Amino acid sequence: MRRLKILGVLSLLVSFLEAHTLMMNVANNGDGTITVVGEFSTGELAAGAMVRLESLVSGSTLFKQRLGVEGELAIPIPKEPYQVVLDGGPGHVIVKEGIAPAEGFSIQVSEAGKSTKKLSEAQNSTGEWSLPTMILFSLALALMGLTLYFSARNTKKLLEFKG
Repeated sequence: MRRLKILGVLSLLVSFLEAHTLMMNVANNGDGTITVVGEFSTGELAAGAMVRLESLVSGSTLFKQRLGVEGELAIPIPKEPYQVVLDGGPGHVIVKEGIAPAEGFSIQVSEAGKSTKKLSEAQNSTGEWSLPTMILFSLALALMGLTLYFSARNTKKLLEFKG
């Protein structure tokens, strides 16, 4: 009976640690501004997530503000190449290339600078597990082990009962 309670608590804990992915949409409003919308794959808005526009020329931050309660933000388009960064916390960072203004960028970035930036993005986004992912993976392994244990034990009891 105690084991059933432990399994019940573990399954309840897993349901509370529901995995979710941060998603970002960047849209051109046609009036010299872009709208950045952030939400999680669960449908929850990413209200309070930090939005940064970073220059691809100098690497400096051109704009920085948190998303409002509606999960979106209208931002003037910079005159230089940039990337949009949505930071929803550890393990929830999205980077997208910025949309050019109608008249084009007044400052250009060299191809070498662009490829260096892309390489550093790739290095930061691969091979890292967030804490919730590690917890869920550990719980999944533990539940799988418990399932195999109880299955083997019950199979043994059934075989002994028939014999």
